[in-house]
Amino acid sequence: MRFGLDYAAGRPAASAIRAAGFDFVVRYLSEGGPSLPGKILTPAEADDLRAHGVSIVSNWETTAARMLDGYGAGVTDARAALARVLRCGGRPDRPIYFSADFDATPQQQEPINAYLDGAASVLGRANVGIYGGYWPVSRALDAGTATWAWQTVAWSGSNREPRAQLFQTGRQVVVDGVECDVNETDYADFGQWDFESEEQDLTPEQDEILRDIQTQLRGPGLAGWPQLGDDAAGNHRTVVDGLAAALTKIDELRTEVSDLEATTAELAAEVARLSGHHWPFPFSLIEGPATVLADGLGRLEQLLPDLPLPGWGDSPKNGQSTAAASPIAAVDK
Repeated sequence: MRFGLDYAAGRPAASAIRAAGFDFVVRYLSEGGPSLPGKILTPAEADDLRAHGVSIVSNWETTAARMLDGYGAGVTDARAALARVLRCGGRPDRPIYFSADFDATPQQQEPINAYLDGAASVLGRANVGIYGGYWPVSRALDAGTATWAWQTVAWSGSNREPRAQLFQTGRQVVVDGVECDVNETDYADFGQWDFESEEQDLTPEQDEILRDIQTQLRGPGLAGWPQLGDDAAGNHRTVVDGLAAALTKIDELRTEVSDLEATTAELAAEVARLSGHHWPFPFSLIEGPATVLADGLGRLEQLLPDLPLPGWGDSPKNGQSTAAASPIAAVDK
């Protein structure tokens, strides 16, 4: 929320305005006469406000009911208002609020709208604003004769127009010896001269490139690409939607591959286990001991050629029979 002032009885210094906690002012572009010597904005005042970072908003008001004079009055006043803005270093592309400073009836809306139409013929509709109570402000916005609105609490009851960029609260303060009305806004752009849009103008070539990129991403007519299939709602997918669907499918395939790899490993282990030599039950119970015994017999067989067999003895010597050397024969004797 930002807070600002409007005043006509004098011109408080910009430093005093900032010190009082306000950072914008709504300034009149018309003379106030001897009774309101500080009403009209001067070039020196505008320079002082800018130097202290106080934003400036434009307003035009001569007499309270001036807008009832209709279209021609709107043309005349808009020309004078724009000339004052430019003289004070303002911009022609910023809005000017024109005042209906009375309790306007529905029947009076027609000349008010005609006045705004006259102002729009000079400034452009985008730069036309209205100041007033809830009802004339809302009616002008509804009719499209004003694009900007500065609502005063006066003649508004408890109504607050949400489309109004500025709201005059009815509270008053004295700043630098000048009685001022307090205003507030929660809009980023409320018509201040120093507002800078973040959007940058594009060349026709840049705009064409951006449109082509948009079409590539979102399909012809921004309705998706038939080649990428449809989503759950039956709409053609955009490039982003298609990529998201592809990534989802890849994740699903990765999960399936992981499951297949695990199953393959289990089958390989089972094949390895079944490929060995195993005895059927119940002989498998002695498979281990039998293997040990077989290994022992194998080693024994390797030793047999080097061992004397029972009953054979050594080779015959000195004409002796091999039987005589047998241990068994010796026992029999």
